[in-house]
Amino acid sequence: MKDVGIVMPVYKQDPAYLELALRSILEQSYNNYYFVIVSDGAPPDTVSVIKDVTKGDERVHLILKEKNEGVAKTLNVGFDYLMNFEEVKYFTWVSSDNVYYSTFIEKLRHALVEAPEDVGLSFSNFLHVDHNQVPLEGPEYKNFYKYQNQPKENLLDVCFIGVSFMYKKEVAATIEGYRLEPVEDYDYWLRLTEQCEITFVPHVLMEYRTNSPQSISAQLRNSKTQHRRWRYAFKLAQQEARNRRGIPFKLTVIYPVQDGSKSTIEKLELLFEQYFSNYKLIIIDRSLNQSAINVLQHIEDPRVKFLESPGASEKEAITIGLTEADTPFTLIYGKGVFPSTSSVLQSLMLCYNQYIEQELEKTIISIMDISGGNVSTRTVLLEEEPAFGQLYQTERLIEIIRYSK
Repeated sequence: MKDVGIVMPVYKQDPAYLELALRSILEQSYNNYYFVIVSDGAPPDTVSVIKDVTKGDERVHLILKEKNEGVAKTLNVGFDYLMNFEEVKYFTWVSSDNVYYSTFIEKLRHALVEAPEDVGLSFSNFLHVDHNQVPLEGPEYKNFYKYQNQPKENLLDVCFIGVSFMYKKEVAATIEGYRLEPVEDYDYWLRLTEQCEITFVPHVLMEYRTNSPQSISAQLRNSKTQHRRWRYAFKLAQQEARNRRGIPFKLTVIYPVQDGSKSTIEKLELLFEQYFSNYKLIIIDRSLNQSAINVLQHIEDPRVKFLESPGASEKEAITIGLTEADTPFTLIYGKGVFPSTSSVLQSLMLCYNQYIEQELEKTIISIMDISGGNVSTRTVLLEEEPAFGQLYQTERLIEIIRYSK
C-alpha cells in the first residue's frame, strides 16, 4: 500500500542537480509512495530529464503545467492530486536541487507512525551544502543544527523546521494549501501546527543546496527587492498567526520622520531586520508635502501605520504617536546607536521582562542599547526626555511626556 505522497515542483533547474534529486527519491529504502512531479512551466529540456530518469517507474506521476505560477500554486496542484488517494496517509515535498538520503522517507514516516496520535508533523536535521555538495561549516549553520529541537510555540519567532519534514494528510486537510511565497513553507508550518503537535528526528536525512543558481534563497541574497518581498511575507505570516491566536502586540515603536531621505530609509530597514517582531510601528510624517510617506510606503510591512502631522515638532509627533500606544512597552525611534545589532531589540525586551518578573520595574526609567548588542538600564531622568532608542514602559513614558510639557 502506497501510504506516502511526495510532491516535487520543478521549474528551471541544472540537469545534473535535477537528476541527483530525482534519483535520491527513487532509491529510497521505503518505496511505498506516490511521487508526483509538477512541471511549473518548465522548459522542454528540463521535462526531458524528468521523463528519462523516471521512465517506467509506476510510482511517478508527471503533471505538466503550461504556465509558470510559482512554488505555492504548484505544490497545491500536486497535493490536490494526492488527496484523491485514500491509502495515502503522509505528505512531504522535495526540491529539485537537493539530495535526499536513502532513509529520508523511512525515518520521517516511522516517527509519525510511532508518535502519539496528536502529532502531525515530523522533521529532522539536514546539511547545508554548497553547489559541490561540500558541507558548510560556518557558525550560523552549526547553531541552526543545535536549536532545531524546539517546542512548536517557538515557530512564531523563528523557522527551525527547515527542509526535511513529513506531515499527516488528515491534518493537512484541515487547513488551506500553500500560499505567501516565498515563505510558503513557514506560513504552512504556522498554520499546520495550530492543528497538531510536532516531533523531532535527530538524524541528518538530506542535503540542502544553499547557493544553487536557480534556488529561491540565492535570489533573495542577491536582490534587495526580493529580500524585501521575503521579509514582508515572513512578517505577514507571523502577524497573521498572532492574530489567529489572539496574541497582541507587546511593543509600539514611534518613528517621527521629516523626509524620505536615504538615511531615513536605512534606519527603517535596520528596524525591519530585527529578530524581535511583535511590535507595531507608527510612522509620523512631519513633512509639509507627505515626502516621507510617499517614499516609505513602498517598503511594505504589515505592522506599519502612517500618520500625518505637517510641520510638527519631534515632541508633538511623539505625543501623537503615543495615542496609538496601547502596548506594554514603547520605543521612540530614529536617533542614536539603536539598533546596534539585529538582536538588540530582543535583548531589550528580555531585560525589561526580567525586571518585571523580579518586581523591580519601578526602579528604572528605561533600558537602552549601548552598542554591540549590549544593553543597560537607566534610573535617572534626563533633561531631554523621552530619549530616542530606549525602551520604556508605556505608562511611564506617558507620565514623562506629561511632566516634560
